[in-house]
Amino acid sequence: MVETQDGASLDDARAAIRAFILGRSPGLAPEAVTGQTSLVTSDALDSIGVLDLMMELGDRFRFEIEEDAFAVEHFESIDALAAYVVSKRHQA
Repeated sequence: MVETQDGASLDDARAAIRAFILGRSPGLAPEAVTGQTSLVTSDALDSIGVLDLMMELGDRFRFEIEEDAFAVEHFESIDALAAYVVSKRHQA
C-alpha cells in the first residue's frame, strides 16, 4: 500500500474519488464504478464535476491544483487519478 506522509493511501484516494462520483451520480450502480472506470469516456462526471472533484481532492489531501492536474492521462481511470493524488501528496 502506498501511503502519503500524512497516512493517506492509494486506497483512500480511490475511495474518495469513488464516493464523490457516486454522490454526484446517484443513478450509477455502485458496482459499476471501479478502479478502471474512465473519467474521460464514461458518463461518471461532466466537466463541472471534474473541476469539483479536483477541488475536493486538493482540499481533502492538501495539495495545490496546478495546470498539470487536468492532463487527460490522470482521468483515464479512477486508479490513474488516485495515483496522481498520492504523487502530489509526496511532493507537498
